[in-house]
Amino acid sequence: MKKYLLFLLLSPFFLWSCKTSSNEVNASLDLINVSNDKVKVVVKPAAINSSTITFQVPKIIPGTYALQDYGRYIEDFKAFDKSGNLLPVSKKDVNTWVISEANKLDRVEYLVNDTFDEEASQLGKNETVVFSPAGTNILKGENFYLNLGGFVGYFENQQEKPFVLTIDHPQELAGTTAMIDADTSTAKDVFRATRYAELIDNPIMYAKPDISTFTIGDMEVVLHVYSPRNTKVTSAFLMPDLQKTMIAQKEYLGPINKTKRYAVLVYLTARADNDAQGTGALEHNSSTTGTFEDDMQANGLDHTISHEFFHTLTPLNVHSKEIQYFDFNNPKMSEHLWMYEGFTEYFSVLFKTNKGFADEQALYNVLTDKINFAATLYDDKMSLTEVSKNVVDPVINKQFGNFYNKGTLAAMCLDIIIREKSNGKRGVLSVMGELSNLYGADKAFNDDELIPVFTKITYPEVGEFLQNHVVKNNPIDYGYYLTKVGVTIQKIKVPVQMAFSLGANAYFKVDPKTNKVFITTLDGKNEFLKSVGFQDNDQIVELRGVKPEGSESGKLASILAFNLKEGDEYTAKVIRNGKTIDLKGKVKLNQVDGNKIEFTDKSKAVLKDQWLKN
Repeated sequence: MKKYLLFLLLSPFFLWSCKTSSNEVNASLDLINVSNDKVKVVVKPAAINSSTITFQVPKIIPGTYALQDYGRYIEDFKAFDKSGNLLPVSKKDVNTWVISEANKLDRVEYLVNDTFDEEASQLGKNETVVFSPAGTNILKGENFYLNLGGFVGYFENQQEKPFVLTIDHPQELAGTTAMIDADTSTAKDVFRATRYAELIDNPIMYAKPDISTFTIGDMEVVLHVYSPRNTKVTSAFLMPDLQKTMIAQKEYLGPINKTKRYAVLVYLTARADNDAQGTGALEHNSSTTGTFEDDMQANGLDHTISHEFFHTLTPLNVHSKEIQYFDFNNPKMSEHLWMYEGFTEYFSVLFKTNKGFADEQALYNVLTDKINFAATLYDDKMSLTEVSKNVVDPVINKQFGNFYNKGTLAAMCLDIIIREKSNGKRGVLSVMGELSNLYGADKAFNDDELIPVFTKITYPEVGEFLQNHVVKNNPIDYGYYLTKVGVTIQKIKVPVQMAFSLGANAYFKVDPKTNKVFITTLDGKNEFLKSVGFQDNDQIVELRGVKPEGSESGKLASILAFNLKEGDEYTAKVIRNGKTIDLKGKVKLNQVDGNKIEFTDKSKAVLKDQWLKN
């Protein structure tokens, strides 16, 4: 973590010292004088040498791979000269303002609404909904969830300038972030970033100080929890399991990880109308933001952190120029997103067996699921690099989830190839360590050089695999690689993963005009539909208490009928012939052809153990 110097503001809030460096961009947030659930933001540019200049807030931020359009939440945008006179401003698009007479510009001011307030209403319309962990919350005197892309914008050609962020906040609220506060007062925080991307990469949460910290070697971990409804879920409640997980991860990474401070920001939602509707987490180089249900268990962070913390390896230390110089409004996506997510997910799965949190068969079961998901839920013939480059496209974006399946399995195959060729002495983790030393946090590679470099420092067989199965669209024969470590794939009957479909048959449809979801194509073959009591043309109102609505209604309905367990209670609410009917039944699932992975060849035990235990 860089050392941050104290930046002295000699004037009152929003009035800037004449001694401020013209090479810095200065931004300030007032979290005290909040009116109508809006925060006032002031941004002062570095020196300007043009007659016009644009100011933008992000359309997209790293890690989400989907449009956010934070400009929708900004209003009353104004530009001022040093005397406080207004300058002409025109709005170019939802995220962009053009300021005339820019040579006179002293600052811009605007108000920010939070995204959490809008999520519930947006789900019922064909609108873009900000991914909740990338969202923002403004609750005066209680909570400020600051993904800074939703608050602080940037001036044209000034993204690489140093940024200074000053935040005035209520004394009773503590701010937690991976950045270092350079101000010692209890009601003001000052943060310095080398450039705009670094600022956006460091979210902050202000809330009452439910904070726990622990140290692993020379790394400090800070956990801050906001749980307004369930007082049982505190940082002290979550910390023991989090600590156990992160200690094991740090040991697994060894000297590859050089993180000095890591922040985990946890927001627990009750899913009220003005609250976060989605759950999940968003990785940052030195922190994780997460929105979770407020009934989470003590180990509720385990899976999240076991994935997100490994992002400190990639893309933090191994990334392309598209990531290093991310364009927040006209993004060019890296063709190696599959690696950033796939390798990270692979390490999050493998380390649990490596460190004794799970046995070998548990690992094989996870890999089995990923093989089944990759084959049945996604297009196995799509190139991973092509999906990566075009992931913002709405059609291609539907394949994004395969990074966590096929991307993970590609990492597994590469690991086995490297283990075999090196007689067990090297693996994909050690190779990523070599790439970290070659590149690192401040040095990016050209997209087209990664595979040649990866091949050069490993083996020709690695390059052949990458070309055939990552660049090209050839399906992977996972069994071929697993047999090298004595593991075989057996064909067995397994329960369907997606209960609303059987093979090519989908048993629901979505009205494209209203986004209403209907049961359809009843053919008597779907055991799940029969067990719960669905009938043809039932309009789905609720599934397990959740309403599938909005532009993602079909996807949500699929998720709510995904990976169910035989015999579990299942509830639904439908409209049938104009009447609302409650349905309830015990889940029964169809059996389909699937896979089971087991270790069967003891002659390969040595290489298998080197793969899993070294």
